Amino acid sequence: MKKSHLIKTIIFATVFIIFSLLFFMAQNVEESIRQHNSHLEYNRARIIEIVADHTIIRNDSDIQDETLANLRQGTVVFNIEVLRGRFSGEILEANYHMHSPMHIDFEVGDVVSVRIFEFDGEIMITEIRYPERTQIVFILIGIFLLFLCIIGGKKGIQSVLGLVFTLICVITLLIPLIVQGYPVILITLIILALVSAVTIILLAGLSAKGVAAILGTMSGVLISALFAQISGILLHINGYNIANYRALAHLADASGISGLFISSVLVAAIGAIMDSCMSVASAMEEVYHADKTITAQKLFKSGFNVSRDVMGTMSSTLILAFIGGSLAMMIFMYATRVSFNQLMNSDMIAIEIIMGISGSIGIILAAPFTAIIATKLMTMDKTKD
Repeated sequence: MKKSHLIKTIIFATVFIIFSLLFFMAQNVEESIRQHNSHLEYNRARIIEIVADHTIIRNDSDIQDETLANLRQGTVVFNIEVLRGRFSGEILEANYHMHSPMHIDFEVGDVVSVRIFEFDGEIMITEIRYPERTQIVFILIGIFLLFLCIIGGKKGIQSVLGLVFTLICVITLLIPLIVQGYPVILITLIILALVSAVTIILLAGLSAKGVAAILGTMSGVLISALFAQISGILLHINGYNIANYRALAHLADASGISGLFISSVLVAAIGAIMDSCMSVASAMEEVYHADKTITAQKLFKSGFNVSRDVMGTMSSTLILAFIGGSLAMMIFMYATRVSFNQLMNSDMIAIEIIMGISGSIGIILAAPFTAIIATKLMTMDKTKD
């Protein structure tokens, strides 16, 4: 019993030390690295008056989509009251440019997000950018967390804690460390190991089930990283092939951008890998507790059968998630009769294939690895006897 407490203490101390070290490293961000525009500010404001409406409604009978056929285009000028920030309480004139279906017909009293550009203390441009969404977003998050806690009970609360810890690690550790130029893939692997360890320990404790799930998860993540790296080399895909990453080219060297692509694959896949490993380990623990006389061979067979079911559903979930993210582009390519050769050789398809298959390969191999590890840990006492 004392040995068990000692092991738990060592593990918790290790997790705390690694987190503290990474957090300290992440705080040393040089101001020269972080670029910002001190003249530009986004604030919350309320529309108090419509000053002028310079919009027209396009009536185009040739367009079948009613929204596009009657699209409102032009500029509306509002008087707004700034509610937060340096200019709080001021009444400003703000333009809202409308030219696509995504734009909204704002009315007096609506709360909006405005962009204010000032130079030498003088406000030069004020534009309405978006409807103010912050409060509703937090309400939706609160509803999600509430249902998770109510339905999940103690496990739900532990899941919330794990989720909060994951977000803290991504926002306060992963992103700042990548910006500072640390090895992207190495940093990502360390932080994901930390995330998986804390999340699974919160749910399963330092039991055989928990340890097996942690080790299985990290084996899957490493396999996904290796497969994504090799696939990227073979298909000539790196971070520069992704439009959002090219914007970061001036902040990092080529290895950093390329590593960022692998990092995104791992961050996107770890949830599914962790879920599959935890499912296998939990099922095996239930089988073992139901019959502690079960042989290691039969226990592994039970876990392997569960892993087969898990890898099928989780792989489908992961691939469909990636397809869903690029569904609009795929529809566009289909509607414009893009040839099969062009489709298969496009960056978009290659990237989605790498991301989907890399994560799925991690799940496929992590699940049986978890079964092997769980079998060893759960039957360890019997082998000693």
